[in-house]
Amino acid sequence: MDRRNEDTALLALRGGLRGRFRRSFDSMENAFEVLQDRLRHAVNPAERAELMPLLEELQTQLICLRRLGDQASDAATAALLHGTCVPQPIDLLGQLREFCSILQEEAAQYALPFTVTLQADGLDVLPTTGDVSLLNGLLTNLVSNTLAADRAAHIMLLCTPGRLCYRDNGPGLPPDAAALLTEGQWSERLLHAGGLGLPLVAAYTSAMGWALTVGEGPGMSLQFTLPAAPPLDGMVLTSPTERLADRQNRRRLIRRELAVLVADTSMQ
Repeated sequence: MDRRNEDTALLALRGGLRGRFRRSFDSMENAFEVLQDRLRHAVNPAERAELMPLLEELQTQLICLRRLGDQASDAATAALLHGTCVPQPIDLLGQLREFCSILQEEAAQYALPFTVTLQADGLDVLPTTGDVSLLNGLLTNLVSNTLAADRAAHIMLLCTPGRLCYRDNGPGLPPDAAALLTEGQWSERLLHAGGLGLPLVAAYTSAMGWALTVGEGPGMSLQFTLPAAPPLDGMVLTSPTERLADRQNRRRLIRRELAVLVADTSMQ
């Protein structure tokens, strides 16, 4: 198989896995809604009070499994994403503004006390190359990692020409987690803990042609060196329909990540 056909096959694999997971979860959620409706209307109040906690637990697990399905489909091809992703010119600052806006709105909905700020040092735009889908995965995994350590964390996104810094005021990355991000080395502790977040952050970063270094100091500090900025007139203009679809997809990803966080906390 030549490289072009191999890339096509890998994209088909990634998309096929995502599609298969989504079809299964859509069917499960449809069945869940029917069961929920029957429970509300076909049983007496005492039985309903007894069964509702089980139904809520099923809903929580469906949210967790749907999120894991998306991660697993990326993880299955993570080592090969660099060959299948074709980064496009994007205004990273515009993408980050929208991400932070949605994140703050959804945090308020879930009554989560964390905060997020975006600092751009007077920049109006930050042109670079990237992939919106992979950028969404990168940011949501970073936020999830931060909030798993501290639900009241303060997240900072700092933009300068050619660079993006993600920081929080949490406990910071252990040395083995930093080595996993930058060198792909798994420690026994991390193997036992499991999780796909950090490996996917590294995979998404590499696939977009960005470079990643772990900063020192309190909290977690990740420095992303961006590819050379393309000319502004090289930006790919998206239609209003495409922009709306991208925004809706980004909101779904953020909402799912926060829902999993709330569910995990409630089960502790």
